[in-house]
Amino acid sequence: MTPDVDGLSQDDRQDSDYDGAWKEALRLHLRAFIERCFPKLAGLIDWTCEPEWLDKEMSQIIGQAGHRNREVDLLVKVRLIVGREQWILCHLEIQTSYAADFALRSDLYNAGLKWLFRQEVLTLVILADLNPHWRPFEHHFELGGFESYRRFPICKVLDHLTTDWSEDNSLPVQVARAQIAALRTAGDPDARFTAKTQLVRNLYTAGYNADRVRELFRLIDWMMHLRVDLSLRFKAELTAYEKDLEMPYVTSVERLAKKEGFEEGIEKGIEKGIEKGIEKGREEGREEGSTNMLLEILTQQYGDLPPDIEQKIRQLSLKQSQILGRTLLSFQSLADLESWLKNPVH
Repeated sequence: MTPDVDGLSQDDRQDSDYDGAWKEALRLHLRAFIERCFPKLAGLIDWTCEPEWLDKEMSQIIGQAGHRNREVDLLVKVRLIVGREQWILCHLEIQTSYAADFALRSDLYNAGLKWLFRQEVLTLVILADLNPHWRPFEHHFELGGFESYRRFPICKVLDHLTTDWSEDNSLPVQVARAQIAALRTAGDPDARFTAKTQLVRNLYTAGYNADRVRELFRLIDWMMHLRVDLSLRFKAELTAYEKDLEMPYVTSVERLAKKEGFEEGIEKGIEKGIEKGIEKGREEGREEGSTNMLLEILTQQYGDLPPDIEQKIRQLSLKQSQILGRTLLSFQSLADLESWLKNPVH
């Protein structure tokens, strides 16, 4: 347990359940994830047959392998277009550092399932980490004439967020954006607040209906927990934002206070500051507010921006600002931002 800081432990301030959010998203939207992450495989599956989740079988292999941290493993049985059944092990890796034994563990899980259940298992790997150079795709061992080799397809989230997913508003891509933003801001509560605010605000301009906004909000909220005072501020600002847009979609946000353990002890000074922020946001207007939020997020990431860069951002249209808001979380450096601004999407 991390020592208390300002009376709040690390777990109380910013504990996020990446695993739970991904598991629910994958279970409810398996086809959408397969189509985005592994399109070649998606075309081989008969989606008219309901996938069957093999939780018992997965728990058996996990029990033999022991406890694992920050990873999601789901086993599902689908029917292929050719008529036969196929087991798929979807392995999701969520971490910020290199894992030397990853390929070996993936190989062991696949081999273990095959040995226990006499089934050929297809292993899919989603790498939702922050290391752009880490992309393990095979396990190979050779010695004295013996050779063992297993290769598995991978989907590197970082690659897609800046390329073919840059303007994709589908649920799988929004979940991926939230994951990368959550990892990048894990040690910075204020940056986490600004990133989460931008992600959630983008939901209202992406053309979703109320149900989809609520679903995505719940997944983002699950992944990006905030410190107590920032959660209260987020709740208040989002309520005001919905009112301004006349889109009261996220009714569940009213329960944030209870869920995060907000009690009557929040200081009056914080409440007064929130009220001032809400009034100021209303006066700025929707377009200026979007630009200011972008500048705040970029300043958090790169420090004070050069005057010419700030001026270019202020000249963006509302649509361009929204596109940049969806893309900026994937930038690795200020040079990426400068490159994007040279030819912004119209």
